[in-house]
Amino acid sequence: MRDPQDTPLPSSFWTLSRILNLSRTALLVLASAWLVQLSFSPKAAYLVSNVRNLYRPIQYHGAAITADFFEGWYFKMVKTGKTKDDPIQSMAIIPGIHHPSPDNSDQGHAFVIVVGLPGPESAAYFRFPISDFTDLRESTQGDSNKGAFKVQIGNSFFSHDELVLNLPANRFDRVPARELEEFYTEASRQYEVQRRKTNSSTLSDNQDYFRQLFPSADTLTEAETHGPFAVRGHFLFPASSHTPLPTSRWTPSIMGITAYLPFLECNHGVASLHHTISKGHLVALRGDNEVLGEAKFDGGVGYIEKDWGVNFPSTWVWAQANMFDTAPGSSLMISVASIPVLGPDFSDWVAANVPFLSRFTNVPGRLVIFYHAATKTLYNFSSYVFSARAKSLRTSLDIEGGTQTFSFMATTGDPNNPKETIALQVNVTREIGTGVPLRSPSRVKGRMFSGVEEAVVATTDLKLWRVGSGEVIVEDQSLGSGLEVVGDIAWLEAHINH
Repeated sequence: MRDPQDTPLPSSFWTLSRILNLSRTALLVLASAWLVQLSFSPKAAYLVSNVRNLYRPIQYHGAAITADFFEGWYFKMVKTGKTKDDPIQSMAIIPGIHHPSPDNSDQGHAFVIVVGLPGPESAAYFRFPISDFTDLRESTQGDSNKGAFKVQIGNSFFSHDELVLNLPANRFDRVPARELEEFYTEASRQYEVQRRKTNSSTLSDNQDYFRQLFPSADTLTEAETHGPFAVRGHFLFPASSHTPLPTSRWTPSIMGITAYLPFLECNHGVASLHHTISKGHLVALRGDNEVLGEAKFDGGVGYIEKDWGVNFPSTWVWAQANMFDTAPGSSLMISVASIPVLGPDFSDWVAANVPFLSRFTNVPGRLVIFYHAATKTLYNFSSYVFSARAKSLRTSLDIEGGTQTFSFMATTGDPNNPKETIALQVNVTREIGTGVPLRSPSRVKGRMFSGVEEAVVATTDLKLWRVGSGEVIVEDQSLGSGLEVVGDIAWLEAHINH
């Protein structure tokens, strides 16, 4: 009897295999030609910067880059409230710089974004000329802290252990009502797409239902008449309380081995997974004396990350939490996105000229880590980890409860026991309509544009366990979590859940 393994495969199989191999080869040749061309273009400065700063992901990367570049640091502060009716305070402060393409060079500027403001307005955008951005690290090369960064924007200062905010009213840049209306319309459309997918309600297909959950058009127009305001603040979070991300030669940053690819569209860094805020005070002022809102974060906890590159991804989910009840000091970060693996320009060229290869230019990538403070163990579920597997990703709506939930499950090898597998289940929930419009770099618009619904008061439920023994390592909840859900999430779900 013939062994089944000796049975010849049908010719159709070999035809398909040849087509796939030829497609991959063609893509590789095109990519090689593109990289050679890129190395002689003005964008070469971006590649050189990423190589030069490979082991310094948190420091400023844009010193020699004048176009098609953004960089920003994300400072998160969380503190439990003093009363049952005020359970949590959460705020994000984002300093950065944006160099658009040469065609839109007049849109280049430095900025400071504050999300979660106390008072009548929950967010503010302060705009500064490029010349007001200074990398102070250049004059402090002797600093022994390799992860340190120090930048100045106007009269405000940002570093790994301190924030000093002096954001004057004359730099306040109110987002126009028409831009906000466009943002809320798109956000409502995305919610409607999710509702249809999950069949969570018998509502008729009408995104007006979700649009009504956001500020009305009249409210947006009225807000344009409000005067600008200033923000002042001072935050201290000593480096001695920081929880840095463990790194190595092969994982120089949260990007892991992919950090060695200098042409990626967007890069990520983590400066501190968790730290204590020894001093934290912020006030919003109109005029010299009118206090619009005030917040104190003394004794709270913080988190610092950063992004830099040429553009934000077209689709992503991001979540962050480090205010856990029974696992204090622990930290979670999730980022799952559509990645143009050879850069956005090359992906655009392939889509326009050889569209049948487009399926090979974008892949789902994920950066997922959980740091367990009690055992000082980092569990890494990221794409570049050989033993890590994403099991499921989905977003769902609870119309009656007025909430959106992002659910994610993955497994990875136990760093303390190579024979054991670790599983992670995360559910992050936010109220629909409470997200704040966040400006982000847009290649399509050629400027910073409101395209991200940023939540800083979401709730994270997390379970971490050993698959073999069933032992639960952590089962906990974190308030004051961050959550962003942007773009074609159905695409991510289809690729993760296949």
